[in-house]
This record gives sequence, C-alpha cells and structure tokens, in this order.
Amino acid sequence: MNVSTTEVEPGLSDAVRERALIRRFCRQPLGPYDAELQAFLLPLRNLPALGKHALMRLPARQAWTLVRLGGRGRPVQMLGGCWQSTADAEWALFRARWQDLRGWDPQTLCDPAASGTCCTQDG
Repeated sequence: MNVSTTEVEPGLSDAVRERALIRRFCRQPLGPYDAELQAFLLPLRNLPALGKHALMRLPARQAWTLVRLGGRGRPVQMLGGCWQSTADAEWALFRARWQDLRGWDPQTLCDPAASGTCCTQDG
C-alpha cells in the first residue's frame, strides 16, 4: 500500500485531507512525491514571482536563507533564517508560502518527535 492510501483515506473532509498532506510534506520535504502530493504543492509553486517567497543559497555559509522576490528586474528582499539542511529550508519555504496564502502556520501540525525535519529549524 502506498503512503497516499494509508494516510489520506477517501471520503475524508477537505480540511482533514489537507492536514494529512501537509504532514506528509513535513516528513519528506525533498520527496519523492506521489501524484496527490504533487498536485497539492503545485498552487504554492506556481505563484507569481512578485512577492513570492524563495530560497537563496548562501555559499559562504553553506546554508539557505528565505527571501521574497521583487519581480522581474527588481532586487530580492532578504527575510532571514539560516538552514544548512536543504530539507529544513524547503519546509521553511513551504511554511512561508502557506502562511501568505492561508493565514496560518502549518508548523502547528508537525510532531516534534516525528522522524522528519519539519521541526528542526536552526534559523
């Protein structure tokens, strides 16, 4: 049985399904993603560039930081945070985009005792 059929059962409410998908992403922010999770992430990834949260690599620190894109020909705004783990950085990016679109932080859904990286931000 694959992850999507064991965690996101058919017939669940949209809110329950959404929370289950967030938890799945939280545990494996770098994938692999099944078709259901890819479809769930697509709207967050297809946002217009102007004002979109993104990650910027900081080569001198071998880390990632969160930025907001200024649009074509405009500078990015450094928002801060410093993640050495790509998985932690991707989870932070997801959280920022989700907060912008939905108005709440999905971190509240993650269990710190879980085996994922969603609760181990160092920035």
